Amino acid sequence: MGLRFSAWNLLLSLLFLCAQVLSENLHDSHSIPSHMNHMDPSTMVFFTLKNLKIGETMPIYFRKRDPSAYPQALPREEADSIPFSLKQLPYLLQFFSFSDDSPLAKAMEGTLNHCEVPPIEGETKICATSLESMLDFVHGTFGLETKFRPKTENKLFGVSLGGDNGDRVEAVAVCHMDTSHWSRDHASFRVLGIEPGSSHVCHFFQADNIVYIPAPTYHD
Repeated sequence: MGLRFSAWNLLLSLLFLCAQVLSENLHDSHSIPSHMNHMDPSTMVFFTLKNLKIGETMPIYFRKRDPSAYPQALPREEADSIPFSLKQLPYLLQFFSFSDDSPLAKAMEGTLNHCEVPPIEGETKICATSLESMLDFVHGTFGLETKFRPKTENKLFGVSLGGDNGDRVEAVAVCHMDTSHWSRDHASFRVLGIEPGSSHVCHFFQADNIVYIPAPTYHD
C-alpha cells in the first residue's frame, strides 16, 4: 500500500483500550509494551521510520470487524462490583458461566495475568474495567491540572494508506524508540533482522484500538 503521513510531534505515553479477545502471542508478555499483548501477531506489520515515506509499499491487513458486535463497557458501579483479580478467576468463571477449558476462560485468564504484570520501564499502565475509570486515568495523565511529563520517546503518526484496489484507510502508527527491554524472542526482531535495543520498531494499531493524545496548546 502506498502511504503519506503527517507526524504528530508528540512524546507521550500511549493509552489504550483493546476490545479484542486475547490471542496467543509469540513473545514474553513481561518485556514488551502492554498494548502489544492483545494484538493478533498474524495482523501485525513491523517496520521502521525509514519506511514512512510517500510511495512506500508494504503488505498490510486490517481485519474487518462490525463495531456493533463489540461487547459494551460496563458502568463503573457494576464493574466495581466484580473482582478483577487472577486469584478470583474460579469465581469469575462461575459468575460468567464459562467452562474452565473454554476459549473465553483462557482469554479471561490471560487478560488478568497480563494486567497483574508490572509495566516495563517508561510505560504507564492501567487495565480499565469501565469507561469511567479509563477516562479518569486519561484525565489524570493529560488533564488541564496535570503537569504533563513524557516518560518515553515513542512517536505517534497519522498515516494515510492507499490500497491497490483504491481503498483508503486513515491509520495510526506508533514507533517504539527504545526496545532494549524487550524480549529477544519478540517477532519484530526476527522480521526486521535486528537485536533488542539496536533499533526502534514501528507498527500500526488495529481498528478497535483507542489512542488518546493531549489536545494541542497554543501560545501567543
